[in-house]
Amino acid sequence: MTFRTFHECQLTAKDFTYLQSLLASKGDEQAYLALLREKLGSATLLLDHTIDHRIATIESRVTFTLDGERREEAVLTRDGQTAAHGSTLSITTLRGLALLGLKEGEAFALRTPDGATERLRLIKVVYQPESAGRTSDTTVVAFQPRWMQSVAGPVTRRSDPFNDDPGPGAA
Repeated sequence: MTFRTFHECQLTAKDFTYLQSLLASKGDEQAYLALLREKLGSATLLLDHTIDHRIATIESRVTFTLDGERREEAVLTRDGQTAAHGSTLSITTLRGLALLGLKEGEAFALRTPDGATERLRLIKVVYQPESAGRTSDTTVVAFQPRWMQSVAGPVTRRSDPFNDDPGPGAA
């Protein structure tokens, strides 16, 4: 596989907004700012409920490899705050930012400030908060409109089933 130093990524709108806020706070970190600008410029924005569960988002627990050897698992965090379980990787670091928006199986060649290249590959999104509460696409929610009578109840026909106005006699 060819490793890229630039790639298109998918971000939730809230992750994109947070990344925009980092532009002003990272004034002298040129390598980070360059990657941040590339990420913002290439991002496809998606709503939380539409993003693929295999995309790394903020607060996702991910498994990745570094240079094809070292396998690590971490929670991508906003600013290095501690995660409930396990290690964290802040998106305010080059590695964290590089992983954000990647899809499982994708790789990224990260140029470090000293000129070296680290090859990151996203192996698995173990947990993604956006998909955690989502139901499957095949879930059907059944409901019965108010105007329909119970099967066991008396049958009443109205000329307009969407009009539930009882009329002037109800007053």
